Amino acid sequence: MQFKYRAIKNGQVESKIIEAASQEDAIAFLKSKELFVISIESSGGSASSLFENFFNRVTFNDIVDLTRQLAIMLNAGLTLIESLTILRKQITKESLHKVIVNIEGQITAGNSMSYVLKQYPEYFPNLYIALVKSGEASGKLADILLKLSENLVKLREFRGKLKVALIYPSVIIVAMIGVMFVMITFVIPKLLDLYKNFQVELPVSTKILIAVSSFSAVFWPLIILAVA
Repeated sequence: MQFKYRAIKNGQVESKIIEAASQEDAIAFLKSKELFVISIESSGGSASSLFENFFNRVTFNDIVDLTRQLAIMLNAGLTLIESLTILRKQITKESLHKVIVNIEGQITAGNSMSYVLKQYPEYFPNLYIALVKSGEASGKLADILLKLSENLVKLREFRGKLKVALIYPSVIIVAMIGVMFVMITFVIPKLLDLYKNFQVELPVSTKILIAVSSFSAVFWPLIILAVA
């Protein structure tokens, strides 16, 4: 079986795929190579696993809510580890729960929060990490996270408005593509017999259109499947 893992060695994060009989064997092999395993999962590509991973992934909204909750608890007087412990017990989303567990474990082991967040560049951008690092250095991590959460909430609202604004043009574009596909696949082939009776040299653009139409008429189920 193939397993995709993320691990730390000499302060560097690496993400690769290895072959192993089981997940336990994969972890044991990585530990023998002096790698600290952050996450490991089967890299199987079945439709059900892809569907599950899509809806279980850590989203931007998860990061916004996580930052806001952490900022509120720190400003209420809780320590960083206490706050992460509470979040770990509250969060039920598996992917986000794994992130919280790893962050809590490494901070408990003595690492700084900014150092741990660098292991998740897909969730925490450089600006986010830089602000956390400045908060740690100045002793005002709670205030920094509060300001950061406010900015992230505003960004989330902006993204929401942008998505709403793009719905109408997106529907129009999809409808136009659908009409073009129907015309090329089902209408134009019925007109090809007319061109066959013409004893003239057709333009290159017309020949290309005929070739595309002929291909679509034969392989349209595969085209729809590929797009899906």
